[in-house]
Amino acid sequence: MNISDDLKVILNRLFKAQAPKRREMKRVFQWKRYLDWKGLTTDEKLSVKRFFLIPIYAYLIVGIFNQNFSLIVLLLIGYVLYKKFERGGIQKK
Repeated sequence: MNISDDLKVILNRLFKAQAPKRREMKRVFQWKRYLDWKGLTTDEKLSVKRFFLIPIYAYLIVGIFNQNFSLIVLLLIGYVLYKKFERGGIQKK
């Protein structure tokens, strides 16, 4: 073989169209698919539960925090004061 044939083989290898590899596509939120609950996999069921329950939990946590804000602040202040005065207590030598 001469140089031109070698170059031709190299260029054919570099620019040869390769068949794309088949990959399984991950499903993103599909409303119509989630309505068919029995046909979902366990991972899809878990993601639906998370999608619908996280906003409810967040609303409940924020609601509890807003109702008990002064109590939470008092507990934090008490904890900080306790830790501050605990350090200055009786020390063993």
